Amino acid sequence: MTDVELPGAAGPELVVLIGAAGAGKSTWAAARYRMSQVVSLDALREVVADDENDQDATADAVALLLAIVDARLSRRLTTVVDATNGVAAERAELLAIADRHQVPAAAVVFGTALETCLARQRRRPVALPGRRWGRAVPDSVVRNQHQRTQDSLATLTAEGFARVVQV
Repeated sequence: MTDVELPGAAGPELVVLIGAAGAGKSTWAAARYRMSQVVSLDALREVVADDENDQDATADAVALLLAIVDARLSRRLTTVVDATNGVAAERAELLAIADRHQVPAAAVVFGTALETCLARQRRRPVALPGRRWGRAVPDSVVRNQHQRTQDSLATLTAEGFARVVQV
């Protein structure tokens, strides 16, 4: 796949995907960016715990994600962060890295209907025997993530994103 950038991007950029589980973030990123450009929190949970669904591995996976984003942006490479990114404090860490390397940041906010996100979660596998976590995210968590996504629209520019794109 060729290097694909969002309309309006000129040069390297940090692209922060924001949306509830099941909103289509991973599918969207895979259709527009090379695999090497996408840093997925789920994939990094798999790296550190052999299970992309292991929520207990999140802190280690986030530390690795931030290190990878830092390394890529230091090389001025477009980097896409594939996670829910619904909390301003989490986004602030990413924005600080982009700022340190003088790379602009774009927020891509997924406005997928809550009902669609919930339906997609219900089709995902539950925890396997002997595993604590499954691919399906509980409805209450998806509802919370969806609300945080909607609430974030009012603050993204003030947080420091150069561009906000709604999909």
